[in-house]
Order: sequence, then structure tokens, then C-alpha cells
Amino acid sequence: MTILQRLLSRISPIVWLTLFLLGSVYYVWRLQQPQVLLEVDADALPLQCISYSPYYKPGMSPLVKDMHVDPLQIEQDLQALSKVTRCVRTYSVGQGMDYVPKAAQKLGMKVILGVWIGWLEDLNQAELKLAVQQANQYPETVRGIVVGNEVLLRGEQSEPKMHGYLQWVKANTKVPVTYADVWEFWLKHPTLEQDVDFVTVHILPYWEDKPVAIDQAVAHTASVMGHLGTVFKKPILIGETGWPSQGRQRFWAKPSAINQAKYMRGFLQAAKQSQWQYNVIEAVDQPWKRELEGTVGGYWGVLDTDLKPKFSLQGAMAERADGLQPYLPALGLGLLFVAYGFYRHRPANQLAVLALSGMLLGLHAYLQLEYVHLAARNSLELSMLAGLAVLGWGLLGLQLRQWLGLNAKACLEQAALRLLAVGFLLTSGALAVNGRYLDFPIILVCLPLVAITISLLMPRAQTGQTGAVNAGFWLVAALLVMAANCAVAVAIMEPGNTMAWWWTAVCGVALLILPLRSLQVGIPLTANAADSAYHSV
Repeated sequence: MTILQRLLSRISPIVWLTLFLLGSVYYVWRLQQPQVLLEVDADALPLQCISYSPYYKPGMSPLVKDMHVDPLQIEQDLQALSKVTRCVRTYSVGQGMDYVPKAAQKLGMKVILGVWIGWLEDLNQAELKLAVQQANQYPETVRGIVVGNEVLLRGEQSEPKMHGYLQWVKANTKVPVTYADVWEFWLKHPTLEQDVDFVTVHILPYWEDKPVAIDQAVAHTASVMGHLGTVFKKPILIGETGWPSQGRQRFWAKPSAINQAKYMRGFLQAAKQSQWQYNVIEAVDQPWKRELEGTVGGYWGVLDTDLKPKFSLQGAMAERADGLQPYLPALGLGLLFVAYGFYRHRPANQLAVLALSGMLLGLHAYLQLEYVHLAARNSLELSMLAGLAVLGWGLLGLQLRQWLGLNAKACLEQAALRLLAVGFLLTSGALAVNGRYLDFPIILVCLPLVAITISLLMPRAQTGQTGAVNAGFWLVAALLVMAANCAVAVAIMEPGNTMAWWWTAVCGVALLILPLRSLQVGIPLTANAADSAYHSV
């Protein structure tokens, strides 16, 4: 054992647990501190227009065949939205959405009416006819018809077919007509300009092929608008722009509540100065989109699913606004663990270990369950992510037994270590193969890794290893080598993605400590080590 190892092994678990708890508390506290952001001038408000989809309640999705939106919900939604905008953009007139113009008229709002164009001609024709009928019935309310949304991007219709749809709508209504697509596809199909009254482009810095960091996002939007102005002669509407508040970082583009507010504030100021016409995506968070786009898809709304604003356009703002909530489960579990220690007549030093372990478990469980709620898109992902969190809790419990000098559960811990290594491999492999919509579950593995590291530092007796233990060591090591390679591959593919590099670092730490712990399991502590460690440095 080296001098450094001897020194570290003499530091009490109480010290390590205290440092980790303080670091965890500081992490949460730091996210709760307000940041000063650019403020939006009053004359830049309200929002010019905002994308409205009513599918934010549990079980609601436009992908559900027989879904029909209640007219009362539409009226209530528009009433809430009328506080932030005087115009909404829709994407379809099906499933009861043809009621939007009537509801908007009652509130004096305008509507950019969407026609959903997809693969099926019969459905396309039904949408076109119903949209024209609504536009002609409410000409003072409908300020434009959007014939198709990103149809060419999805490849569901050809350019000649889109020309035909646009020409038919123009021939049957006096309402201005347009087509909406990402700006690159407008550049690929510029002849569509001849059949529209204005060009509707989507500029989403987060979703670009080369995602843009938040600090350059508004400048990127301005650059795109400047270029489009040299290509097209007709007026340009930014049909979609915004920033997500949750989800996976892509290259340099990081979703967060602060970054969403930063982009919106900067964009609105730029729109005012440059006199852009725009529509923001989107009004309300859309949980159903998570299945298609990952966590990030569900969190573009300026309102949450309770129709409450997610950010303001003036004043300072913090990433988290949950106050003492994260600390309450920490305090509760800490007290519960101490109560157990008193019940078992544990000495004061072990009571301290129990208290610190309980507080760490409570705080991290709060953050982990929050992450699982955000990231799990279906029952399979829910079971896997929740299982990874529970596995970490179990590993903490197994280390706690060792710190308290209780009998080892060698077979159980070996199995848990192997499962954790499998979790690392599955996560890294999925991120490498198809990680566009998958998050980095760093918060789920920090707790067990720190607990295992503390156990590794406690001095052990010198003894030989059994074949079973060696087999466990090699299996865990092989799984983690593959996981680390996949993690490195992800980081190299996205060199600006700090979360990818953090995940690579975590995989590296796991590769270092999990096999060593697997080799160590079953080896008893040195004489009186469990007791003396509490009275060390």
C-alpha cells in the first residue's frame, strides 16, 4: 500500500460522506440562485403569435386515431394564452381543432390556420376543404393558412404535389396562403415562393444539423434571416423558433430553463429591432412529443401543463425554483436512519454515518426521481431508469452495512456490481447507436460510485482470492471496458457536448472502481478497521 493509499484509508467515512453531502447541497443551491438576464422592452410584447396544440393533458396525443378535443378546453386554453399573445398558430383542423377560429373570434384573437398534409390523400383533401371552409367563415380571424408543416422535410409529399395543394387553396379562399418548413428546405425548394403569399420558415438553433450554443443562438437566427432575405422576395414569417427547457444536450446546445428564457428574451429584442414577423414554438409543453423526440420534445412550451408561465421576460431567474423541497426528503431520511441507529443502540460515530447516509439518499433520490420522470418515455424506459436508481440505493445500503461493521452480503453485492456494469454498458451502447433522443443518466450513478469508492478506501486484510471472485472481477471489467469505449465514441461524435464528456468521465471512474470493488468483496476489514476508521482523520 502506498503512502497516499495509507493516508486515504485513515480518513473516516464520516469525512467522505460529509464532503459528498456538502457538494450535493451546493449543487442544488447553486441551481436555485437567480441569474440576471436581458430584459425585454415592454413594446416588444405581447408575443406576436404562438403555436397552439391542446394535447398536453395525460393520454392526449394527435397520434391517437379517435382523439377529439373538447371545445370547452380550446376556449379555456385560448383564454389563458390571450394573456401572452393575440394570435395562435395551429397545425391541423382535424380532431376538433376546426373550432379554434370560432373560439379565437370570441376573444378577438387571430389564427394562423394549419392544414396537416401527410401520406394519405383522402385525409389531406379533408383537411384542405375544412381549412378553406373555416377561413372563409372567419376571414377576419384567420390571418393565414399554412398548407403543410415540414412535409418536404419528412418526405411525405413531393414538391409538385405541394404546388398543387397551394394553388387549390389560393383558388378557393382570399385568406393569405403559405407553406412551412425548416429554412434549409425552403432553400432547396425555392420555387414554392411563387404559390405562397409569404414564406414561413422554421429556425430552431437547437435542432440544426450543427446545433448552436445558447450564447450564439439569436445571432444564428439573425444570420439565417439575413440570408433568406437575399433569396426570397416575398415577406418572411419565422413560423417556429424557441428553445427547450429540459432534455439532452446536443453538441453545444444545452436545454435548460435559464437557456429557454435567455433565448426568448434575446430573440424578442432582436425581432423588435429587426422588425421580424414571428411565431414562437410553443404555447404549452407537449408530453406526447417525448415519445418521438426524447425528453426535449416535451418541453418547448412557454407555459407548463398547468398553464402556468415557465419563465418571465423581466427580472432575474433561477434554474430551479423548488426552494426547500429537495432538502425535505434528505432531512426525513436522515432522521429515520438515526432513529434506526438509536433503536439498535449504535454508538455516536455510527449514528453520524447513518445520518449522513440517510440525508444523501434522500437528496439524491429526489433528484433521481425527478430525472426519471423527465427522461422515461414509456414503461420500458421507466423500468430501466427506475431500476438503475433503485440498484444504486441498494449498493449504498450494502456499503453502509460494511461501514457499520455488519455481516457482508458478498453474493448480493457481486450481483449488484454486475448489474450496475450492465447498466453502464446498455446506456453507453444506446447513446452510441441511437442517442439523438436519449439523456445521460449521470445523476443515477453518482451515489453508488461514491459509496463504493469510500468502501475501497477502507483497509482490508491480506487474503487470497477465489475463482468465483476473480470471475466476477473480469466480467465487471469487460462490461465496463465496452461501456467506456462507447462513451468515448459518443463524446468524439459530439465534441462540444459537456454532458457526453462527463458521462465518459463517469464511465472511466466506474471502470476504475467497480472491478476493484468486485475483487475486494468478501475480503474482511483489517482488525478493528471498521471501528478505527471512524476515529481517524
